[in-house]
Amino acid sequence: MEGHWLGAVAVNTVVSAAAVIATVVAAMLVWGTDVSRALLLALAAPVGVGVPVLFDSVSRTLWTAIDALMRPPGPGDFD
Repeated sequence: MEGHWLGAVAVNTVVSAAAVIATVVAAMLVWGTDVSRALLLALAAPVGVGVPVLFDSVSRTLWTAIDALMRPPGPGDFD
């Protein structure tokens, strides 16, 4: 289906951004607001690179399930 991958990319982007934000917030809760930028970068960069790569296949499957819930297949879809 044309454009189907775009939904999976959107899901992956939202989950990855949430993971990076959660990492930064967790670091600031542990070390306080005086945490250095270098430490935040050292913690958030691997999350920002690793989560999208590791979550890619899951996001495609998840988007296919969401798409099937939004548009259930009809009898003529499998001809």
